[in-house]
Amino acid sequence: MVITNNLHIVNRIPTIEEFVNIRKETGWETYDLKAAEVSLKNSLFSVCADYNEKIVGYGRIVGDKGMYFYIQNMIVLPKFQGKGVGKLIMRELMKYIDNNCPRGSFIGLMASRGKEEFYEKFNFITRPEGKYGAGMFILKH
Repeated sequence: MVITNNLHIVNRIPTIEEFVNIRKETGWETYDLKAAEVSLKNSLFSVCADYNEKIVGYGRIVGDKGMYFYIQNMIVLPKFQGKGVGKLIMRELMKYIDNNCPRGSFIGLMASRGKEEFYEKFNFITRPEGKYGAGMFILKH
């Protein structure tokens, strides 16, 4: 597949239907619809990759607008992966960070297994352990 002029990177929040569909098509877990809707609306910045008027990629930034910012839901449909769509989304997210995050801010993300190298290209460091300790999280079930 060749990405053409039909691909548009747009600063917008996806609809709840788009959000659920892209997660399903990628094999990601879905959430309670109301919780997902509230979460999306509370994003600091959102970017969608639209191809022929269908969302094929998405990423967003959440945080406290002061010191802590997190890249969340960085997702690209499988047939669009490896074609530069993720890079285009990340470039827009990094522009937001460059323009809106004060010096000394913590910018974090949780990379999916095997995707660390992608984020290292944007100067993120992998934290399995060592100087900064292990990256950790909990999922409420």
